[in-house]
Amino acid sequence: MSRKIVILGFFCLFLLNLFAIAEDKAAGYALLEKIVSTFREMAEKGTGGEKIVNPALQEMMAEAKKAKAQGQLDPVFYRRFTRILMVMKLFVIPNDPEGILSPLIEREISEFVADVKGEIESEIKGTKGVGIVADALTEEILNLRLYLDTKEDKAKLMEKFRMKSAIETQKK
Repeated sequence: MSRKIVILGFFCLFLLNLFAIAEDKAAGYALLEKIVSTFREMAEKGTGGEKIVNPALQEMMAEAKKAKAQGQLDPVFYRRFTRILMVMKLFVIPNDPEGILSPLIEREISEFVADVKGEIESEIKGTKGVGIVADALTEEILNLRLYLDTKEDKAKLMEKFRMKSAIETQKK
């Protein structure tokens, strides 16, 4: 269990510089910075496990809900961020000796990896699986950062597209 957290933390370490540069402390950036710094700290200290990770994830979820309620997060960011938290929580759940939850957990984590990486991974168990999931989580955190960084540009581009479409429609 701790091994999973340490590996996740190391993948998050390289993200630290990206978030240290961000001067904008908007809710989305703050949440992303918190997730990276939390797992970086766990990796540095060699701590982890359900008893340490769950309170951290619960705190981040509470902050995300509060920010969404205050209109500081849009639905797209909120949904994708909470999905990251969900996958992390599922990933650190202790082994299910009876195997009752295993199919559900494996399916959800596999779908997350497929959605982020574009490929279906046949095996998300064991050491290789930890790396695959950590890589997908890291990529999704980066994707959310890029989403926040380019949100205004996307809106401008969409407006240009609408204007161009309206002009072409009027010509016909």
